[in-house]
Amino acid sequence: MSDTVSILWRLRRTAIWLGLLALIAGGAAGTAAGSSFPQSPGAATPSDGERAGGLHLIILHTNDLHGQVLPRPAFRAGVPNPPLAGGLVRIGGYVNQVRREAAATSAELLVLDAGDWSQGTPEGAFHQGRDFLNALALVGYDAMCVGNHEFDHGVDVLEESLSSVALPAVIANVRRADGTPVPGLPSHRVFNRGGMRIAVIGLISADTPRITHPSAREWQFAEPAAVLSEVRAQLAAEADWVLPLTHLGVNGDRELARSHPDLDLIVGGHSHTLLPTGLVEGSTRIVQAGSKASAIGRVDVWFDVVEKRVVKLEARVVNLFREPQAEDQNHELRAECQAMLERGSEALDATIGSLAAPMLRADRRLTSSPAGNLICDAMRSATGAHVAIQNRGGIRADLYAGVVTRRDLFNVLPFSNHLVVLHLSGRELEACVRRAVEGAGRRGPEVSGMSLTLRRDGRNFQLAAITIDGRPLDPDGEYELATNSFLATGGDGYEELVGAERGDQPVTLLREVVGAVFAGGEPVTPPTENRYVFVD
Repeated sequence: MSDTVSILWRLRRTAIWLGLLALIAGGAAGTAAGSSFPQSPGAATPSDGERAGGLHLIILHTNDLHGQVLPRPAFRAGVPNPPLAGGLVRIGGYVNQVRREAAATSAELLVLDAGDWSQGTPEGAFHQGRDFLNALALVGYDAMCVGNHEFDHGVDVLEESLSSVALPAVIANVRRADGTPVPGLPSHRVFNRGGMRIAVIGLISADTPRITHPSAREWQFAEPAAVLSEVRAQLAAEADWVLPLTHLGVNGDRELARSHPDLDLIVGGHSHTLLPTGLVEGSTRIVQAGSKASAIGRVDVWFDVVEKRVVKLEARVVNLFREPQAEDQNHELRAECQAMLERGSEALDATIGSLAAPMLRADRRLTSSPAGNLICDAMRSATGAHVAIQNRGGIRADLYAGVVTRRDLFNVLPFSNHLVVLHLSGRELEACVRRAVEGAGRRGPEVSGMSLTLRRDGRNFQLAAITIDGRPLDPDGEYELATNSFLATGGDGYEELVGAERGDQPVTLLREVVGAVFAGGEPVTPPTENRYVFVD
């Protein structure tokens, strides 16, 4: 498996290297002989005073797994052939290891996941994610928050998945359109651990309908902090300690902590943030363990069970550099993962071409990237459209010079979006681009066929002009726009595209459109020009 993985994965951006350097510095205890990479830490040891509190609770947490069955290289600047980290089998093995540890030390255990379970790899796509969910059910999670990508195949598929796979999902701030709860999605779960009644409450971003399948707009997504207040009031007599399990991102968790300053801990996801020892907002510690199953978060909490309060809390991220020991192997989980890998390996490992230069994503907002340029150029070339737009969030991996396989392309474009051609007036196109550039939190689109001129306005930028094929955009003109089906249905807030007339375009997956770029046999060089122009 190691040779295959080394082919499949390329070194990613310096930002990821730095993040994992922080993980290594903050989340590991020992170093193996002959290796510069730390190993997974062992058990936390409380003092006599902490033991007197009455309960040691170990919380293991993952987030944003995105279908990651395989281990991945532990990226570290300047280190060739880095060791493989993580993967679902190693997560399952570490959970078993800590179960043994807890049993031996009379500690208690909670195993949590903060959402975005399957979408993101070929294995995670089998049967609309159902196969990966079956594997997750074998890890032994106690509670799992629903993430935005759980809606990517539609609300019907999510409901069917939860009814057929025994996952302990939680989500408090989502209801059907008529205000009734969604079957299989309770707001919380209460666990009795060593005399403490612990309520785990699921919360998801209220922006979810804007960034996923259109059918999510049929449900109600309420503001998380307000809903948490309601659920806490309902649980006042049933729970001694409240633990939000969220898919809000770090900034959303900070807001939640400010609204509920008495919280001791928030276990989060969504922003893929690596927090080696967590971060503190007021008196609340927020934890998150990066993404893609590279590591697992661990929080050790000591309670005074008489006074129902936290005596001490320690957070860290555990590197998963080693295969589980024999006594910790989860054989059912390993078999399920191996079956998924074998199911698609022949087709996915096939070479489709090569890159002469890296195909990287943008590392700054309002700037073009080689990956975005290539994808947008491919959409425009395949359709003959005047212009093309691609959302940055839909490009999920970098590729480096060398051989490109179908799996590589899937990792770049994992979502089942297809090519769409829309007919827009120049005025509608300008409004769409302006919202994407100037809107709060916007990173700007990747584009082809047009140049975007921006003018600084204090700390922000304003769209000054759009040039199409060397000529200024005509507000009264008619333009064909090539884009993906996610944006065409209003995803990421592209509301101007929802009612646009569609062209007679065959349904073709976006990654197939991009794959055709490699069909000529010659190494491909992604375009590197910046399609944003800045003026004073």
